[in-house]
Amino acid sequence: MKLTILSENNTHTREPYLMGEPGFCCYIECSGKRLILDSGYHGIALKNAAMLGIDLNGLDYIAISHGHDDHTHGLLPLLEAGLDVTHTKLVAHPKALKRKVVDGVESGFPWPEEEIRSRFDILEAKEPVELAENLWYLGQIPRTNNFENQKPVGFVVEDGTEEEDYLLDDTALAYRAKDGVFIITGCSHSGIVNICEYAKTVLGEERLLGGHRRLPPAAARNAAGRDHTLFRERKARKTVSLPLHLHALQVPHRAAAAHRGRGRRVRTGSGIERKREFRRTVPRKLSFCA
Repeated sequence: MKLTILSENNTHTREPYLMGEPGFCCYIECSGKRLILDSGYHGIALKNAAMLGIDLNGLDYIAISHGHDDHTHGLLPLLEAGLDVTHTKLVAHPKALKRKVVDGVESGFPWPEEEIRSRFDILEAKEPVELAENLWYLGQIPRTNNFENQKPVGFVVEDGTEEEDYLLDDTALAYRAKDGVFIITGCSHSGIVNICEYAKTVLGEERLLGGHRRLPPAAARNAAGRDHTLFRERKARKTVSLPLHLHALQVPHRAAAAHRGRGRRVRTGSGIERKREFRRTVPRKLSFCA
């Protein structure tokens, strides 16, 4: 499995000078399959991909971590640029396709559900789905603890009825490597501990990667709750944390401390290949294991 971050809040400061945005998209190659997880917001994923020599035409899958616009709105510029999705399946929880409103602002896909279904071949996934050998889309994450994500984020509109949105569509990818299981998340609205616990039931031992932005409620402001989550992460055997996407700057440092130096900061242009970190333009490999 090879993964490259195409859209994230921060970028590397060496050539090529890639663009960042408050959105998320990563490109994955695994066992002959090619996919992206999310699409970012403004379409810079496509521009960054071109600068990194990555062709996004003819992807096998576009997997959606959840329906918020900083993960789905980039689909509009991708299609406007003529991206070939003829044989591409859009993998998403059914609720990800619904209209979402946060603070009175439309915050979901750039099209209504009917148009999404007309543009893409949809694979609705509430249960785990194996996208490639050893690479799983986890589907709906059970909420099993009392300290993560207890409050709704705006509203979701279903069958004309507006209801509080607890982001039941939020999910992650999990990949089984020889040295452990990597969990790749978008925002972790469902809770990174919940995700890890569920991934263990599907795949086994976990190793963490992703934008676990919402640790416990109001994580960026709730230091006690955040530290509780990091402690739970640290208890997982051989866990590595790579926080990204809308994290306050202190969170990667706290993650590194909680994981005894095994927390890494990744940016647009960073990549993962099995258990090593790399940049496509400047060879630079770092072992995850302490």
